[in-house]
Amino acid sequence: MTRQLAVSERQLRSLFADGVGLSPKHFARIDRVRQVLAGAGAEEHPRWAGLAHATGYYDQSHMTAEFRALLGVPPTAFVTGRLPAARPCGPGR
Repeated sequence: MTRQLAVSERQLRSLFADGVGLSPKHFARIDRVRQVLAGAGAEEHPRWAGLAHATGYYDQSHMTAEFRALLGVPPTAFVTGRLPAARPCGPGR
């Protein structure tokens, strides 16, 4: 892709981050969690291992760890409405 756009990989990452506000890797992590949520919403009782595989995770524990890192709770808790406690934003948080 960088050849087609006539920019280096570093320039492309920088342009992406400037335009989107996130690094490409962080954006991809968020997008995969969105895919998990979309798949979980389609089923009454999601099959997490199959959903992890379908969305490109190595296994269910990899998906759960990524989900928890981004949203503060595991997937089952999130889809059942058990959300993390709200915390104020501020420096160093």
